[in-house]
Amino acid sequence: MVSFQFRSRSANFIYSRSNLHDAWFADEEKVRMTIGLLKKPVIEYPNAKKLTCAICFDTYWRHRMHDAACGHLFCSSCWGSYISTSINDGPRCLMLRCPDPSCGAAVSEEMINALVSDEISYVEASRKSKWCPAPGCGYAIDFVLGSGSYDVSCKCTNSFCRNCTEEVHRPVECDIVTKWMLKNTAESENTTWILANSKPCPKCKRPIEKRDGCMHMTCTPRCRFEFCWLCLGSWLLS
Repeated sequence: MVSFQFRSRSANFIYSRSNLHDAWFADEEKVRMTIGLLKKPVIEYPNAKKLTCAICFDTYWRHRMHDAACGHLFCSSCWGSYISTSINDGPRCLMLRCPDPSCGAAVSEEMINALVSDEISYVEASRKSKWCPAPGCGYAIDFVLGSGSYDVSCKCTNSFCRNCTEEVHRPVECDIVTKWMLKNTAESENTTWILANSKPCPKCKRPIEKRDGCMHMTCTPRCRFEFCWLCLGSWLLS
């Protein structure tokens, strides 16, 4: 099981900003090659209105073809499948390159967002990862499928069940925990309503609801204590 934090699908995943700044001015070409940032396309862009995708070999209008600023054009559908598959493969998708085996051009974050659904992210699409549910935690947990245990621990020290993301609850099953949480929520809502709309009887402490405008209150038949709603004092002594 591995904990990792997502910051950006950019070179910051490998370099700190200061290290990248120093390396850039020391050897710009080396940095460009490492991160796949090209100065110009590797091949010339064709002028044809229709082009053939090098992956599926179907023909498309030029506006349906895309490249990673390298000149290797592929259709929107093949790009989408390539990016989605890479997302499912793990954190390596954060340094995604052109599908052409001979090309190292980096795929920009803007291109990924344009070609893949907003709902897709590595964590949300992967069966092997879950976001830590702790408030304010930005970490995700990468775990081994088939390990037999659902209990995981995050770098933030929070422990939870990777199946339902509730607190660890072995040996109780997740569906039982879910029903218990729903029951507690309903009871909590009832308690909140009672506190907002009732007052305890000064004698027996049973919660009494005020339904009419009169301040003269009488407790339930077992108690029958009469009191003032405003001051909770005995009505008979007022």
